[in-house]
Amino acid sequence: MADMGDPAGIPPAVEVGPTVARELVRLRLKELREKSELSMTTVATHTGWSISKLTRVEKGDVTVQPLEVRALLSYYGVADQDEVAALAGLSQASRARQWYSEHRLAGDFRRFVGYENEAATINIWQLLFIPGLLQTEEYGRAITALAMRRSPTDKEVLARVKLRMDRQRAFRERRHRPDPPRIVAVIDEAVLRRPVGGPEAMGRQLDHLAALAADTSVYTVGVAPLELVHHSGLGGTFELLQLGKSHPDVLFVEAAAGHDTLTTEPETTKLFRNIMQDLLDHGRTGDEAVEMIRSARAALPTP
Repeated sequence: MADMGDPAGIPPAVEVGPTVARELVRLRLKELREKSELSMTTVATHTGWSISKLTRVEKGDVTVQPLEVRALLSYYGVADQDEVAALAGLSQASRARQWYSEHRLAGDFRRFVGYENEAATINIWQLLFIPGLLQTEEYGRAITALAMRRSPTDKEVLARVKLRMDRQRAFRERRHRPDPPRIVAVIDEAVLRRPVGGPEAMGRQLDHLAALAADTSVYTVGVAPLELVHHSGLGGTFELLQLGKSHPDVLFVEAAAGHDTLTTEPETTKLFRNIMQDLLDHGRTGDEAVEMIRSARAALPTP
């Protein structure tokens, strides 16, 4: 990540998306307040904000207006007008309304969706089901209903599947930009053999997955065979997002009951990047992965 202590290291707003822009602003504002040895109470009193608002700004839960950024920087004694302009620009960029705003997401999951929407490479290891970005809508309804123990037509099930389909659409739209994103996904073989939604629905899902895997310009799809001895992924599934030089990698682990985990801690993300590489090195990729997908498809019972 660029050194935020060096104004020259702050990327221009045009080079980052709103989630990264918000993160860069909140990190710098928090850093400056702490270097100034000002308490949150003192700053809140000066700005007329509540301590709750300042806390949410520094945590990245809410955006801050460019004029407010400029006022804070002045209060913190920042005289470099290039830095002031850069942070004000990032503040403006962070306030751009995104497609996922309509879904009313919260917490780490909201941040994850934002980061995913800006990632250059989306790395996925999935031990239990077809990754959301590679699902058919039919399969998505079936697996979500099973996970939530509800009907496939339940309102909450449909809302979650709608978000997943919107994430897919956003990814496809980004493919037409100058620096298109990629998906690198490794899936456990058991996932291919588990007939979620019944044989016909699973067959259509496997056909879809095979078609995506064949498009190697966008997708790298791997399969971890059941007989794999050197298996680094048994600790659980995850998504690792690489955002380039403007931001460190982001690790997201989705858990039951909304207890999701999101971190940018370098030692942790490096570990999971190594796990992902192990899965690619020791699993099946390319034509071998496509053949395993087609083999699972052929093994499905026919009506």
